[in-house]
Amino acid sequence: MRALNALALGLLLAAPAAAAAQQTSAQPGPQVWDRVVATVGDTAVLYSDLMIELEAMQAQGQQVPTDPAARTEMLRGVLTRRVDDLLLLEAARRANTEVQPVEVAAAVETQINRVQGQFPNQAAFEQALQQSGRTLEEYRRTLTQQYTDQTLIQRYLRERTSKMATPPVSDAEIEAFFNTQRGSMGQRPATVSFQQVVVKPVPSDSANARALRKAEALLNEIRRGGDFEAIARRESQDPSAQQGGMLGWFRQGQMVRNFEQMAFALRPGDISPVVKTEYGYHIIKLEKVRGAERQARHILIRPEVTEADIAAARQRADSMATAIRGGASVTELAARTGTPPEQRNLRDVLPERLPPEYGAGLGTGAAGAVVGPFQVNEGGNPSFVVAKITERRAGGDYQLADVRDQVRDRIVQNKQVERLLAELRQVTAVSLRL
Repeated sequence: MRALNALALGLLLAAPAAAAAQQTSAQPGPQVWDRVVATVGDTAVLYSDLMIELEAMQAQGQQVPTDPAARTEMLRGVLTRRVDDLLLLEAARRANTEVQPVEVAAAVETQINRVQGQFPNQAAFEQALQQSGRTLEEYRRTLTQQYTDQTLIQRYLRERTSKMATPPVSDAEIEAFFNTQRGSMGQRPATVSFQQVVVKPVPSDSANARALRKAEALLNEIRRGGDFEAIARRESQDPSAQQGGMLGWFRQGQMVRNFEQMAFALRPGDISPVVKTEYGYHIIKLEKVRGAERQARHILIRPEVTEADIAAARQRADSMATAIRGGASVTELAARTGTPPEQRNLRDVLPERLPPEYGAGLGTGAAGAVVGPFQVNEGGNPSFVVAKITERRAGGDYQLADVRDQVRDRIVQNKQVERLLAELRQVTAVSLRL
């Protein structure tokens, strides 16, 4: 269930196109429009399934050979990947791996919007859908199933491989893999590395007290039988309010410390006392536990930040910039201001992936330049950033040193997946007929 190009997922994979491709490649004699080419457990893979995927690859610009022998070899590769996906999908279902509809809904709508944006207008989009033999709702259902299956596989792989021993990887394997993939890597983009101090406005004691009182009042309402999800929609000041406070699944290390400690101490159905973090005051409801993961809702009440608080933060940031230009340690100042550790030293960042304020703030400054303070907006309140550029790298061809760690990780992952697939083939009946 590998991710495909947006058009290939629904608009270019029309059944008539697949049928035409089959008719073209048919040998003299009786025409076989479809047949089973593999079975995985109780699931059959049809020849038309492979042709549809071949159409998708062609739509993405990949060369599909016209020579019958080479074309059959490519189809065998497609079939192998499809069988591997089905083995993993069946195993994920047997392991009761779960994916909630809310986890894929946003991705599906994003994909539909992306495809729709490739057409000049709504009428052209609808016409393409009609030509593919499906309605928008059918397309949406297809995407939803594909994203759900893909997420199931990824989640199952993550759970299984996290428990596997790390296989050895030699330097020769790394070099061979890099040389094989080098041609498909494209150009290494330009990047910037920098250290930063983020200075946030500090709410007054009275603002904190008001926010705490409100959070405690909501907690009492919940304890008296109030519906957590409805109250989160009504009162929470976090973007998750629209989903009733739902945060989805998360592991340790993904949330701020106080929030995480409380979430991992709760049992399913438990509701926490009020928890204070740098974002404000939280009430947490643990929904489910799945291995090392937790699924929770929360309500966030933020203390009010006044213009005076913002002005004071700007003044502190000015002082930080002066200190850094005078030789002070960015890392030490970042720790003093409570800048999260993972935000203190950023390496090889793509400038276009940064928020616009960073692009303007960092500009084209050379290594060693101290920039800022410049204002960024986070959670509805402004913060001020002082950054020291540590390196700028121009774009160019990838070298092994650029991607050695990523190549090693990919080889490790490939070996673990191969081992897992071999185990699954021992317990699942697989038959190939191509």
